[in-house]
Amino acid sequence: MDITVEPDGNSAEFSISITGVELNSGTRLDFPKAGVTAIVGPNNSGKSTLLRQIRMNAAQGSYSGGVREVTLVRRVQMEMDGTVDDAIAWLREHNVTSESPNGAVFHTPQMQGIHEGGVRQQLQSGLSTGIGDVQHLLISYGDAWGRIRGAQPAEQRDYFSHPPTSHMHILQDRKDLFDELNGISLRVFRRPLTLDRLSKQVNLRVGDTGIPAPPVDNLTKEYMDSLASLPQLMEQGDGMKSLIGLLAPLVTSTYPIVIIDEPEAFLHPPQAAALGKILGEQAKLRGIQVILATHDRNLLSGLLESESDISIVRLDRSGDDVTSAHQLDVADLRTMWNDPVLRYSNVLDGLFHRLVVLAEGDRDCRFYAAALEVLASEASLPFPSGDVLFVPSGGKAGMPRLARVLRSVNVPVAASPDLDVLNSREVIRSVVESLGGDWGDVEQDYTQATQPFRQSRDQATIGQVLSALSGIFSARGSEAFTAEVKKDFAAQIRSKESPWSALKDYGEIAFKGQAAQAASRLLEKLDAIGVVAVRVGELEGFAPTLGVAKGPAWLPAALEAGAHKDVAAQRHVAVLAKMLSDA
Repeated sequence: MDITVEPDGNSAEFSISITGVELNSGTRLDFPKAGVTAIVGPNNSGKSTLLRQIRMNAAQGSYSGGVREVTLVRRVQMEMDGTVDDAIAWLREHNVTSESPNGAVFHTPQMQGIHEGGVRQQLQSGLSTGIGDVQHLLISYGDAWGRIRGAQPAEQRDYFSHPPTSHMHILQDRKDLFDELNGISLRVFRRPLTLDRLSKQVNLRVGDTGIPAPPVDNLTKEYMDSLASLPQLMEQGDGMKSLIGLLAPLVTSTYPIVIIDEPEAFLHPPQAAALGKILGEQAKLRGIQVILATHDRNLLSGLLESESDISIVRLDRSGDDVTSAHQLDVADLRTMWNDPVLRYSNVLDGLFHRLVVLAEGDRDCRFYAAALEVLASEASLPFPSGDVLFVPSGGKAGMPRLARVLRSVNVPVAASPDLDVLNSREVIRSVVESLGGDWGDVEQDYTQATQPFRQSRDQATIGQVLSALSGIFSARGSEAFTAEVKKDFAAQIRSKESPWSALKDYGEIAFKGQAAQAASRLLEKLDAIGVVAVRVGELEGFAPTLGVAKGPAWLPAALEAGAHKDVAAQRHVAVLAKMLSDA
């Protein structure tokens, strides 16, 4: 005989979350209660270890790490809203439950059953000592292969009235939840799911029978043959199995805390972005807490598009094997994402690199990346060139904004502006201060070095302007006069009217006399701060004798000519690389 015990609590009053994590370094991390915390950082920085130790500390109250495992977490702070009766009511509503004379028995894939009495005793003793085996009811932890197992079929129940013992049974009982999971499959993979309720095992098949499901007491051979022809989910690629296996527990609301290691595993970039958005939406919709580790900026982009509360924690590991953590505030992150320049740049990729170099445009980035690759192959750099990310800032004025965002989570940043960054005191000061430099340390040398360029000079003649234009554009006579070429013309005309044009045309040799001495000191100080100005003036100064002086044709011509291997380019990227060596 079935025994039914009505709970005294109110499940709507219950919630539980990990509100804070104190690391051994002394850093405290605060996690949104109903939202997503993303752990990011370079390879081997400790992301997976941190997730594992958060879970173990939540269960045991303390955890000293496994064999040869660096202990990162000192303690985990958990918070529960509602009474123990409310918790029992929530568990009855959201978990696989059977009844005994002494109360409910909660079933999980990890354990045969956890009795209500044990749950009450654990929760009444407080959360500071951990939640013990109750973790299996409240915390979902999944790595890539574990998630694939989550998509496996489940044996049919002996009687349809028996409580569900797996996610598949819940999907079998709740058409609305299956429809939601099916909608996710269509959204991400453009392939529908069909729940096979007829086989010995309840399982998901991929595709549509094309025939409405008949009543259970009037099955047709046509429907059964069509159902049997659909491939099972477990026969699909790892990406689809992993994603469905990850989302089934979320859709069925089985756990209030979900910890996921590399949810983007096996997924293509568009699918990773879609998964990120879905995870954020599920966290917001169901009031659950998701803590994940990722290497993928596409997943982060999807999370930020979800409008859920998102926090990013960046880990880094120093040469002495010490892991540090820096958290980007939820409000600051939302402000960053709402900025179109930041949103549509590759700045998020910087969270996974050991150094970010800000350059004025995409061509600059590509040229410097090629030069650094040569340097890495010919010099004994202590890191691969791939550890450095070059990010276009859309001009000098965009550098401070990007630098401040990245440095807020302790990403080492350098800037590589053209030398005429010096023509605006406000811009160069902003760049210096955004990289942590003290403007007072360079102001005197800046003033003395730039004094000659701030003096008025005679207006340029038409002949001088025509001569300058001819020198730049004579080799491009066959090109169409496009808006971009028109813009280049205007820039050249403006440059001939400005004393500062000499800095772009001639680089640091444009400084003379005492100004040259001050400029030498100034540029060395700027290098030390991380503002590595282009000493040949501008990007094109690295290949001044090319037949192509400007425009999109310059970069391929410069790389083909080997300009990125020349002394000036190698010297420039060597100074940038030193920023990472010193970090």
